[in-house]
Amino acid sequence: MPRAAGCPFDPPPTLRDLQDQVPISRVRLWDGSSPWLVTRYEDVRALLTDPRISSDSALPHYLHLSPAQKEHRRQSRTFINMDDPEHARLRRMVTATFSIRQVEALRPAIQKIVDSLIDTTLSGSEPVDLVQAFALPVPSLVICELPGVAYAGHDFFQANSMILIKRTSTVEQARVATQQLLDHLDRQIGVKLAHPADDVLSAPAERVRSGELSRHEAAGMGMLLLTAGHETTANMIALGTLALLQNPDQLARLRESDDPKTVASAVGELLRQDPDRRLGPERATLRSPRISRGCGPTCGSDNAP
Repeated sequence: MPRAAGCPFDPPPTLRDLQDQVPISRVRLWDGSSPWLVTRYEDVRALLTDPRISSDSALPHYLHLSPAQKEHRRQSRTFINMDDPEHARLRRMVTATFSIRQVEALRPAIQKIVDSLIDTTLSGSEPVDLVQAFALPVPSLVICELPGVAYAGHDFFQANSMILIKRTSTVEQARVATQQLLDHLDRQIGVKLAHPADDVLSAPAERVRSGELSRHEAAGMGMLLLTAGHETTANMIALGTLALLQNPDQLARLRESDDPKTVASAVGELLRQDPDRRLGPERATLRSPRISRGCGPTCGSDNAP
């Protein structure tokens, strides 16, 4: 759907029209499939909390937004594209690494990274590219620190993860990028098997040692941990900054407050925009029409207030 002139992040006018006139309608994707587009907040919320809706990307009618995305998921299917109980089993293997205690222990290192990048940005020439100077380096430095991967490798992760999220990437580009990441992470898992440490990749490596995961599954889990929070965090930093600059009253309120709850509330508001795509393995009813088994709905959550 084409976007209107102005802010490129605003929902397309056609999507707004559908929300008002035909809130649940058929759309056509690149592969000729015709999923249901759900646009109203109440319906999107109902879908995302309905146990009959599946996240399993291996299902035949699961929605893939591009050929490259489909190829990537075929090569490396992780727990975020699975249903329970397999989803819960695999997720539990890594959640301990991201416990409140573990994450809080990272606060000094993250603060140091952020402070250093801000100082460097302010001391340089103007204007500054916020994405290149700050938004991308922050998650790169943090993520590479977690598994013990040197920051020198951040360009490798950034370049390949960018290929995987671009809808214009070809199937071959996605295949090569996925394989390069898997090969790299497989080598890292091998290192952790030989020399366990207190880091992110040692957790899946230990599961390989116990027979709970294969090397390929562990590498895929490592790739998810390294890449899933990279572009998403960088995008959120940049878009969050833009949103605050466009709402100077909210920015002033945030700057003037010393209350951590105010900051946490602001972050929560900025994080509310997160589209999701799921497949209905069973029949689910949302007013009308009826979404039947195998008809994948896609949620227009960027249009839901």
